[in-house]
Amino acid sequence: MELTSPFSKTWDSSPLASGDKIEYEYIPFDDRLENIQLYNPGGHHPVHLDDIIDVRFRVVHKLGNGGCGIVWLCRDITLGKWRAVKILTADYSSRGNEQRMIDHLRARCTPEELEQNHIAMPLDQFWLDGPNGRHLCLVMPILGSTVSEWREWQDDLKEQTTTDTRNVCRQIIKASSFMRSRGICHGDFRPGNILMKIEGDLDHLNDDQIYELMGEPQCYTINTESGEPAGLRAPEYSVAPVVTSWCEDMSAASIAVVDFGEAFLVDRPPKSTGIPDAYAAPELIFDRAGVSIENCDIWSLACTIYEVRTGSPLFDPILASGGCAVMKEVEIYIGMLPRAYATALAEMMTEIRGRSKRDADGPKPQPPQRERPRKEDLQPENTISEKVQRARERLVQGTEYSDPFEADLGRDKIYWGANGPEDEEPLQYRYSREEVLEFADLLRRMLRYDPDDRIKFDEILAHPWIWCRE
Repeated sequence: MELTSPFSKTWDSSPLASGDKIEYEYIPFDDRLENIQLYNPGGHHPVHLDDIIDVRFRVVHKLGNGGCGIVWLCRDITLGKWRAVKILTADYSSRGNEQRMIDHLRARCTPEELEQNHIAMPLDQFWLDGPNGRHLCLVMPILGSTVSEWREWQDDLKEQTTTDTRNVCRQIIKASSFMRSRGICHGDFRPGNILMKIEGDLDHLNDDQIYELMGEPQCYTINTESGEPAGLRAPEYSVAPVVTSWCEDMSAASIAVVDFGEAFLVDRPPKSTGIPDAYAAPELIFDRAGVSIENCDIWSLACTIYEVRTGSPLFDPILASGGCAVMKEVEIYIGMLPRAYATALAEMMTEIRGRSKRDADGPKPQPPQRERPRKEDLQPENTISEKVQRARERLVQGTEYSDPFEADLGRDKIYWGANGPEDEEPLQYRYSREEVLEFADLLRRMLRYDPDDRIKFDEILAHPWIWCRE
């Protein structure tokens, strides 16, 4: 792959490729790039730098990307302002979910209420027809980093970090609670969908000043596996997103919740959502028939505020990539899997083993008939396995606590400093005993296998950890 001039704007004029899916060469240089295999029907809309979108928005840089769309930094040539334009994939657009949730909130909330409760709404929206389908485009204000990136910039040895992180946690809880009060479950509530607001105005900056702030665009040629041109389906190059540190000195300690593509009305829940397993409640991972998922946001909220307060994920996102492994971590904290989920896990493992043995074109086994589990089948098993017991003993060793959550929060923590372990001596710090006990109590009450047993939002908002003095 070669690095391409970002201002090369010539579109391939060859006819659109056949209806078959186009396979693209892997681009190894930057793992921040979008999945270029999605430049196919139903996927991303092809965009080049300097393109004019909707006769109004000139594309200047890329702010970010994901499986449901790409966010472009654009200059609104009508208003002379910088905007973030999110172009959803055609498949996500056709689902209409994000649009329905936005309309639902707008119909029930004033703009002031949404702002006060940290919910980011589009300033404008429009539709864009392209070679890969029809795309919903959302025009957003410029926001900063994800809350996880912001957390990495904080100095854990400073008292201000305690104040700021707990304040941000309160805002996150407030936002989630507000959505629930308006009948919506976010469905993908995690740090990646919580952005920090920025202080200051960017509108007076020109392109060169934007590049000085956010970095020059780095672009990589997109080639097909066959060597044939992709036609109009793909851009000539993929643009790497802006450097994440561009807003480090501009970040306000104030959040905005974004991305409602997985959200749903509480009284009309789907079977599951696309949230990563590290933040997913067990009922989403195991998809047990009859288990309500309306309280799945409470589980992911617990994982999120833990990560914001401590700077580390509660459950390892690498282990969580398979769903099954993360449950082994969960058992250390809240007990052995209930009978309903242990059965589901066994079924999942049997299916995984079976896939490798069956012929790809052979008959597929029918999924087992599942009955709604009894409440007792959603409670942790009383007996603890030897493996889990050893893991708990390692967790509490060297601390003054016997509870896994308390031991995790109460142990000495290491702060390497701004430059990391290469040239810094590690420094140790710990949370106060009062905070350890209160925060552990809140997490225990939020992380329950049975969704109906989880603490409710009004109780979360009234919990001592939320309001105790710093």
